[in-house]
Amino acid sequence: MAMPRIVRAADVILAVCALCAAASLGIALWQPGETQVTAIVTVGGQRLDPIDLAQVEQGYVIQPNVSPSVTIRVEPGAIYFEQADCPDQLCVSAGRLSRPGQVAVCLPARVSIRLEGRDDKVDAVAY
Repeated sequence: MAMPRIVRAADVILAVCALCAAASLGIALWQPGETQVTAIVTVGGQRLDPIDLAQVEQGYVIQPNVSPSVTIRVEPGAIYFEQADCPDQLCVSAGRLSRPGQVAVCLPARVSIRLEGRDDKVDAVAY
């Protein structure tokens, strides 16, 4: 009496194809993509010149003439509120902004930072 085969050749081929597909997807998702990020700083409703964060080579500070005073730090690839004299400090606690869609606002000083651009990196995949 012959033992029945539990694993058939078709099962092995299907498993190999599934592993190849998963590996291909993983490689495609982990390759670095280009990110183009522009910082839009608005002071009292007036838009300052856009800042291309990819072009920043050395950090610098922006100190708009507002009350309460705020200090904005621009670095290669990031921008953030470094200091603010407002009572709640929400703008400072927003941290470093580096990806398109991120926003930080100091309402008492009427200053906002918004990042625009294209991000080719994939952050989620749903099936």
